[in-house]
Amino acid sequence: MKIAADGIAIEDREVLTFIANGFPANIRELEGALIRVVALASLTGSDITLPLTKEALKDLLPMNLDSRINTDQIQNEVCRSAGISMADLKGVKRSHNIVFPRQIAMYLCRELTDSSLSSIGDKFGGRDHTTVIHAITKISNLIKEERDVYNQVQHITSRLKNTGRRGG
Repeated sequence: MKIAADGIAIEDREVLTFIANGFPANIRELEGALIRVVALASLTGSDITLPLTKEALKDLLPMNLDSRINTDQIQNEVCRSAGISMADLKGVKRSHNIVFPRQIAMYLCRELTDSSLSSIGDKFGGRDHTTVIHAITKISNLIKEERDVYNQVQHITSRLKNTGRRGG
């Protein structure tokens, strides 16, 4: 729908499949990837081909798309980014400087893994699935409303994907 609305000509369906498989969970990332591919094609005066697409997205995608991000990696990166301990992330403290990163981590677990709501809750100190739903909803809304939150989530996601590229 996006390519049709923007009048973008992509003849090769393999290109669209590659982009969609690389960014399956996040529409903002998917649109960003498409814009990046179109921009590179425009700058180089090239058609949008699979090799050009891979070149445009090489620093956004793990080298092996099968190398999946897991909950532990997300928790570690959020702790590093927020400057909090893993014990705090999984613990019972409810101060904003701990709850907010915890909610971001839960949101990312839902977006970047295949984990169920209850298994995500289990990884965060045995929290109920409704707590996870609340976190996901809150962060989803904040991403739409506040650029800082969007940037923070994108930065953590990028670091996770780049760590996957480097092999851990």
